[in-house]
Amino acid sequence: MKLQQNKATIFSFRNNKTRMLKRKILKISIMAALIAGLLFSCSTKKNTPINRAYHNLTSYYNALYNAKDAFKTGQKRLMDQPGDNYAQMLNIFYYSNDKSAMVVSGEMNRVKEKASKVIKRHSITVKPKKRKKNKPEFNDLPEYTKFVDDAFLYKGIAELYSGEYFPALETFNYIIQKYSMMESKYDGQLWLARTYLEMEKFEKAKEFLDLMEGDNNFPDRLKKDYYLTFADYFKKQYQFEQAAEYLVKAIPLTKNKARKYRYHYILAQIYQELEMNDNANENYALVMKKNPIYEMVFNARINMAMLYRSTQGSPEELQRELMKMLKDDKNKEYQDQIYFALASIEENKGNIEKAIELYSKSAAVSIQNNYQKTESYLAVARIYFAQPKYQEAQIYYDSAVTFIDKKRRDFEEIYRTSTNLNELVKQIKIIELQDSLQRVAAMSDNQRLALIDQIIADLIEEEKRVQEEEQMKRLAMQNQRSNNQRVNTGGGFYFYNPTTVSMGESAFKQKWGNRKLEDHWRRSDKAEVSMGEIAENEEGVDSTRVTDNKKREYYLQDLPLTDSAIHVSDSLIQYAYYELANVYRIKMENLEESAKTYEELMTRFPSFQKKLHVYYNLHKIYEGLNDQVNSQKYRNLVITLFPNSLYAQLMTNPEYIKKLQRQEQQAKFFYATTYRLFKTGKYQEVINNFRRADTAYAENELHSKFALLNTISRGRLADSATFVAYLKEYIEKYPQADELAYAKDLLRYMSSEKELPQGVEKKKEENIADQVNEEVKVDYTFEEKVPHYYISVIDTRKTSANQVKFNLSNFNIDYYSILTFNVKDFVFTANYQMISVEPFTAWYNAMNYFESVEYIKEVYEGIPKQNYIHFVISENNYKLLFETKAINQYLKFFDENYLKRRAEEED
Repeated sequence: MKLQQNKATIFSFRNNKTRMLKRKILKISIMAALIAGLLFSCSTKKNTPINRAYHNLTSYYNALYNAKDAFKTGQKRLMDQPGDNYAQMLNIFYYSNDKSAMVVSGEMNRVKEKASKVIKRHSITVKPKKRKKNKPEFNDLPEYTKFVDDAFLYKGIAELYSGEYFPALETFNYIIQKYSMMESKYDGQLWLARTYLEMEKFEKAKEFLDLMEGDNNFPDRLKKDYYLTFADYFKKQYQFEQAAEYLVKAIPLTKNKARKYRYHYILAQIYQELEMNDNANENYALVMKKNPIYEMVFNARINMAMLYRSTQGSPEELQRELMKMLKDDKNKEYQDQIYFALASIEENKGNIEKAIELYSKSAAVSIQNNYQKTESYLAVARIYFAQPKYQEAQIYYDSAVTFIDKKRRDFEEIYRTSTNLNELVKQIKIIELQDSLQRVAAMSDNQRLALIDQIIADLIEEEKRVQEEEQMKRLAMQNQRSNNQRVNTGGGFYFYNPTTVSMGESAFKQKWGNRKLEDHWRRSDKAEVSMGEIAENEEGVDSTRVTDNKKREYYLQDLPLTDSAIHVSDSLIQYAYYELANVYRIKMENLEESAKTYEELMTRFPSFQKKLHVYYNLHKIYEGLNDQVNSQKYRNLVITLFPNSLYAQLMTNPEYIKKLQRQEQQAKFFYATTYRLFKTGKYQEVINNFRRADTAYAENELHSKFALLNTISRGRLADSATFVAYLKEYIEKYPQADELAYAKDLLRYMSSEKELPQGVEKKKEENIADQVNEEVKVDYTFEEKVPHYYISVIDTRKTSANQVKFNLSNFNIDYYSILTFNVKDFVFTANYQMISVEPFTAWYNAMNYFESVEYIKEVYEGIPKQNYIHFVISENNYKLLFETKAINQYLKFFDENYLKRRAEEED
């Protein structure tokens, strides 16, 4: 019995073991089948429902998910980054900020990596074997994995965010072309337009925006982004009315609250620019009510304060609120803006002196915010300019230009006004200085020396007082840098003015602070100092001058104590009056001040050498002011005193101007004929024509041009020494001619046998490739995924290789700031320099760069095409080229293997 039980147990155990073994074999078989199925479905060479399902699933929940996640992280980082300058109009898109590419570089690199992974591993483009009869469009799809077009889109957007504009253009163009029958093309068009906007290629952006506008199939989901892009298009071109229209359309469609109220803030700024104050206030109020960002709320409040107008009633409540904000510790860094807003209210109330005081205080407390400091100085400058008090305005314009951002839209206007005022004040100071010197010179010796001794004593006393004050209040003085200086216009002695001499050091520190003692201390950008300015300063040093202002000789050395010195001083005064009147008339367009200055000149110096010009200008000024009496008075003076002058002829003979015009046309025609003779080498005929022109057109502005053609033609028919003599004669005879620089270049060439100036050629220009001798046969090979270089070969006899290298470096900074390129230069041959940009990982990357250089045209701007060649080359071919110099052969190779290949890809 027991034996039977044991046998049964053994049998049962064996059966169980057999069943377990079978199950294990079955599991392994199933697993193997699944793995085989999965491996089969991984392939992108097959287009089956299983393949498509697998790639749709894995692409979306793996690489694309990671790309989206990285993009969201980058966007959030960009939105949270305190990079907005509220003193200027905000950018509609966060990525438009100059620093945004650096902020999100890590996240965007990950987006590009993951999106590329989706494209590479999951794209199915082969057609399905089993075609669907009920869905014929399915059989011709450009892509069968649902999310590959999304991957391309994320890749392109990440490139845009990274500042890689040309790769982004390439990606978005690819989307538009490949998915032309799918909704994805609209995403591509929209982002392509945005990329062009960042590159300031407005016409290209408008082309794609217009394309979408007329398309009935344009998806509703993109309408908000379309309106925002159009708003950005107009805003970037300062067409604010149209920008506002599109922002108004976009805001209701915006779900994200932070973005929505940002758009409200930008809309308010636009309305403020358009002086639509009610609309601006309405949008600023919305921002203050809803936006959690303190800086935006603060600036909205400040801007509302600046929109105050006296017609709106009493501003006391608004001023109390601003004063309360001023005392709040968290607004300490914004005090300059609060003072500016308070000043704006006072100005609108008509309290100009109080406004100037507050604007000046705003500038004084503005430490880090150069934009606000500029605005504060400009506000005071414009008040004085409008009064007009030009000397006071000059001080503040000058200070504004010191801190101004050169990218400002109105930079040119501000800089021009500042320059004009500098010229005006310069002439006023010449008059005041010479008048002051002459008054001191007219004193007796004893009076003069007593005055100088008193000045020196006052100076020593003042220096002592300033030193003591600095010791006691050094820290306080550093925080009180104001710019309340005034130019002394009262006609006092130039070196006896406590404000401008004794207080000079203190005034300097008030305006500029404790600046480091260095050359060009006043410039915020020292690199702007020109070589001409340095040379001028060096030439202006007089080692014999006394520089110690505590010696009598310091003050005596400039006094006009002789008749000849008085004559020179008078001449300086006369021409300063004349130039001052011209500045008022031409640059300031202040006819009243110009007339007053001209008349003061003629009253003081009735024998002024340019009296004719003064009388004619007074005639035209009073004519413009509708003062017929004075206009006629100066007309009569011109005709009576200068009857044979051009001005008199113009006044008395209505046909005279037509006669001059006919003569001008004849001169131009004759010059054009003579120039054609010169270009064809008919030098004797050029010389004959000059003899006629020398008599007929002696007073014409073309005369110096005729003379230069004559000089070169005579030189061509003579030996080199005689040619040099002719050129020197021309340079001496026509020192003011527009062609003087050209003549000097030609003289340098004739003297040193260097390159001839443009227009005077030894022989027909040749391309660089035509000038390189090639005898050896070289076999270049095309390799796709190997390191490549961009190469530029420069003819150094005609073009500066350093300039091209500099241009390439700037080009990389402007358009490829995220990528790190090395720009190197080498001697290729005796006359040719080679410049390389590297590295590029494959041929198509290098071709992208090549095409961007061709497209933008900044690198070789102004350089004739025969003076350079550029191309792309692989590392191995580069070694061959450098060794053999077989550049002609390589250019043919480049054309056949790179340019044609690229063209075929685009087709």
